[in-house]
Amino acid sequence: MNSDLSRLVDPDSGESIRPVAGADALVGAGGRRYPVIGGIPRFVPPENYALAFGLQWKRFPKTQLDSYTGLRLSEDRLARCLRGELGGLAGKRVLEAGSGAGRFTEVLLKYGATVDSFDYSAAVDANAENNGDHPKLTLVQADIRRIPFPQASYDVVVCLGVLQHTPDPEQSIRCLWEMVKPGGVLVIDHYRRKLRNYLPPPIGVAGMVYRWIILRLPGDRQFAAVKRIVDFWFPLMWRFRDSKLAQFVIARFSPVVMYYPHFGLRDRQMYYEWMLLDTHDAMTDTYKHRRTPGQMYRFLRSLRPCPSSEPVVTAGGNGVEAFCRKPG
Repeated sequence: MNSDLSRLVDPDSGESIRPVAGADALVGAGGRRYPVIGGIPRFVPPENYALAFGLQWKRFPKTQLDSYTGLRLSEDRLARCLRGELGGLAGKRVLEAGSGAGRFTEVLLKYGATVDSFDYSAAVDANAENNGDHPKLTLVQADIRRIPFPQASYDVVVCLGVLQHTPDPEQSIRCLWEMVKPGGVLVIDHYRRKLRNYLPPPIGVAGMVYRWIILRLPGDRQFAAVKRIVDFWFPLMWRFRDSKLAQFVIARFSPVVMYYPHFGLRDRQMYYEWMLLDTHDAMTDTYKHRRTPGQMYRFLRSLRPCPSSEPVVTAGGNGVEAFCRKPG
């Protein structure tokens, strides 16, 4: 990992940056210095709106990796979003925006892509732990609105599970579109806007109330609070896991994400890990945006240069999934 940092550019000027002799830092335009910590260049301050995500992925560095679960959950999701192009990634350059602990990084590298990956949070440390020995991976901590890689240079730009947590999803998508080279593709997803998201419990989803409470706790107390909530609800949900009626009733009051039996995880402990991880994810995100498939389609059609074909936008997976090709 990071054996060659020559492709990195200053995120503000787009000019090349260079390492500082005898120091763990890179120098950009105007003498701006970017620290290199743990072998990873850092282009954002350590304290930022994604702090909770960084702590989350350090606690659960392997939970969602296919190599850990023995399943193809990440690979199947990536293959669906790539619309049949996963098998053709060998030798292509891919930009991964928002890597988390590297669940999709692992799959992209497995299929032979050369991957430039970044995350806004300290989750890059977990990704380095999981995929850092791979020679085709360049990994940095950076902002999706200030990407330190050359524009218009990627065959594929992938951003899954991220856009809804950024301050301005449309701005983020524009920045990603600038990274796609002519003929390349942009692959994204986003939370879907539904009426039930805005209905109060017990009619709708209880998670909105819990999230409101959790976000008002100090950052160092949020995980413990979420864990107490999950530890309260999980035994009840697990006991009645095969009863659709019971799960329907429990879901009116519980904020815990329930994946049984859809994911096919191997045991109770693995389901507990996934549900704790994603419940924490859902309660501690500073930003939580939602878009309808129609909104996403219309926005992608408005990009400049216009997509070379109709964007493919579908409801499913994380909410809304989209595939868009830049004119060649």
